[in-house]
Amino acid sequence: MVSLTLVAAVWAASVGSSAGSASVQPPRSRWAARVGSSDATLTPTAMVARAAARHGASGRALEIPRGGAKNGELAPILVVGSLNVDITLEVDRLPERGETITTADPNSGRTACGGKGANQAVAASQLCDASAGRSTKFVCQFGNDGHAPMLEKTLSERGVDLSSAGHSTTAPSGSGYVLLCGDGTVSSVVVGGSNVDWPESTDYAALVSGAGIVLLQREVPEAVNMAIVKAANAQGVPVLQDAGGEDRPISDELLSMITYLSPNLTELARLTGLPTSTDDEVLEAARSLLKRGAQNVLVTLGSRGSLLVGEAAGEEGLLRQECAAVPGGVVVDETGAGDCFRAGFTVALVEGRPIKECMRFAAAAGAIAVSRMGAVPSCPHRDETAALANTISPGPELDLRGGGGDSLDKVEEVDEMARLGFASRLNSMKDRLDLWEGDNDVLGWVERQGTIKGLTMVDFNYPQHLSELSYDDARGALSSAGLKAGAVCLRFPKEMQAGAFTHPDEAMRAKAIKLTKEACEWATELGAEEVVVWSAYCGYDYSLQVSYPEVWSQVVEAFREVCDAYPQIKVSLEFKPTDENTRFFVVPSSGAALLLANEIDRPNFGLTLDFGHCLAAGENPAQSAAMVGSAGKLFGVQLNDGYQRLGAEVRWKSRFARARNQSATAASQQILPHRRQRAL
Repeated sequence: MVSLTLVAAVWAASVGSSAGSASVQPPRSRWAARVGSSDATLTPTAMVARAAARHGASGRALEIPRGGAKNGELAPILVVGSLNVDITLEVDRLPERGETITTADPNSGRTACGGKGANQAVAASQLCDASAGRSTKFVCQFGNDGHAPMLEKTLSERGVDLSSAGHSTTAPSGSGYVLLCGDGTVSSVVVGGSNVDWPESTDYAALVSGAGIVLLQREVPEAVNMAIVKAANAQGVPVLQDAGGEDRPISDELLSMITYLSPNLTELARLTGLPTSTDDEVLEAARSLLKRGAQNVLVTLGSRGSLLVGEAAGEEGLLRQECAAVPGGVVVDETGAGDCFRAGFTVALVEGRPIKECMRFAAAAGAIAVSRMGAVPSCPHRDETAALANTISPGPELDLRGGGGDSLDKVEEVDEMARLGFASRLNSMKDRLDLWEGDNDVLGWVERQGTIKGLTMVDFNYPQHLSELSYDDARGALSSAGLKAGAVCLRFPKEMQAGAFTHPDEAMRAKAIKLTKEACEWATELGAEEVVVWSAYCGYDYSLQVSYPEVWSQVVEAFREVCDAYPQIKVSLEFKPTDENTRFFVVPSSGAALLLANEIDRPNFGLTLDFGHCLAAGENPAQSAAMVGSAGKLFGVQLNDGYQRLGAEVRWKSRFARARNQSATAASQQILPHRRQRAL
């Protein structure tokens, strides 16, 4: 992701104000546009104008109802399935048959909670309206090893009800080995472990009782799924069966009892034995499952969106949904994206929303998931998913009624603006209060930003903007304003004036690291993918005042600790060569910042270039951006009104001024004697 900050001069010309409200034109606003790397060539004016033109094309805003109630309580979502310890290995490519390769990163091998069942349970829990009393119950089998407490803790912290989960006494936790390529694509190998160890005495009817919908996968024994489906059918509870998991046929008996069968393209081909490379072939394969007894087939098409075939799709029996734009424009990791899609569809379905809205909500959930690292860590929250769903506009219809359609594997060329989101920092909302009738506080500033046409995101300062708020307060304000969090920008407090990561006191350095991790936690909770770190204090005022290698190492180790603690968050350094608080910053240039990034050596560490800061360093900002971008470390660019004269130009003007003064002095020495003579 690249973030661009645009000067306020563009505002009035290209953005304007929302209809029916006063024109809001803060004099020093800072706009951040988060885009894919290929968008960096767009001019700021073009980006704003084109984004403004696209704003509002998505149709009616998505309002999420709370769903029906039963005896005053909302029926829970029941997820029955697997959970694993996911071990992610980053590779440049997949190994060939019989080949051994090494990981792209020698430190690769992150562990996290995963498994299709766990992913869907967490996603459903975070996508549900918790305030309305809807819960997500997860039925699984924990292992008898040391991973089980971690898995249980992770799920509980995310609001998943584990009251009906079991614990195997004979099998270790399931595990998943994920091979993650540089373009975000993944391949996995799953070890069943406790996922295949289900007690024969399980009362499946009792587990299903009272559920609003059941969500299944194929990483547990088929007998378990069959028992759950039969119990659900007997009680009139709908079932969505994810086709992902073990490579095995699906029986006609099971097909006939499933409300929705949801495969991806590969799984569809595997289940039917039919090709799925063209539009016609996808439709034919899906309809072959209907002929075998399936009621509805919901196919995920990757970058082409999704396709629903069956009675739920309306009179024509066919419904297409385009995919949502990936936040940031970059696919980071596809792990768990399909799980989040199906969880989103399930949540919307149980809430009684129209089927088209179910597919929009699901598309948004899947898009958010691929923009982050990991499976469970990438699961989206309700407010950010609804906000993204509102940006999805109707796409072109697939040619599915004959004639040999285009290949579904071909990635469509996406308009650059579809990947853009515009953000502004909240402090600009303090100005011109005569144009604003709302509250003059953080929540009021978020509300005010929501009135600005074309604005889709907010950049928060931490801790200044967020320390007095709860996660729910901030998420609620964003949702009400129709915005999402773009980034959390760290601002160290005055007590760290002697240094944050470079403070002489080790305890104060630890406090600065802790504060940075808190910012990452806020970013995670708000659905932002980036934390931007700008330190006004990490530096020195006089030559030889500090040990340069020592303070450099302190910065390296601090960022490594933060990046390792939050691998799903992009941690970005915004360098500044000098400041009224620190005469010399420890990272004084783009070149030095690249050296720092190379030494930190973490994929989620990068740089945000502020053009004003580049100019202060005597750099050509465009060349700096090109250099950092070529290294794959350009996470953000800020275009603002902080322009300064180039350092070289200032020095040249100083020399010119000195030469001019010297010439004037010499001339006066020649003239004065003549004046004296005339005076005499």
